[in-house]
Amino acid sequence: MKTCMVKQSDSSGTDTTSHYRFIAFMKLPGINKRGFTLIELLVVVAILGILISIVIMSYNHYLDRAKRTVSISALETMRKMIESYAAERQSYPLSIDFTTCTDQSGIQVMPTLFCDQIKKDLFSIDSYITTGNTFTVTAKAIDSTHSVLTMSFDRIVMVAP
Repeated sequence: MKTCMVKQSDSSGTDTTSHYRFIAFMKLPGINKRGFTLIELLVVVAILGILISIVIMSYNHYLDRAKRTVSISALETMRKMIESYAAERQSYPLSIDFTTCTDQSGIQVMPTLFCDQIKKDLFSIDSYITTGNTFTVTAKAIDSTHSVLTMSFDRIVMVAP
């Protein structure tokens, strides 16, 4: 409760008495309210936390999709280079050393720059298998789950999301 001292005067405005009266003010709810309660702040922080976690999960999902796309693109380019090798030599290489990108005879299957790039674009290349007129490459993408990608001469399939 607040009090205020008020000087009394007559109707002409002159001070007729030296008496002061005290007026009591009661604080009404909602008036002169400053700041927020702890509960209000906690609710706002909780809502913001939920929204931020949804945004982060969505962002990570799109990041993974983009990384998978980069890996698939690298495999597409690799397929074209292996096909080009087969067109020149009338057969697919029996084996490919992916550290140097050369075949079993030491002949370059893919350019050195591309060989360096696929090491960045793929988590790992697990196998290369050829059976006469077809081939299969199994690799892992650079996404967070290291999705398994299988490439053959006509398509790329994601085995595990």
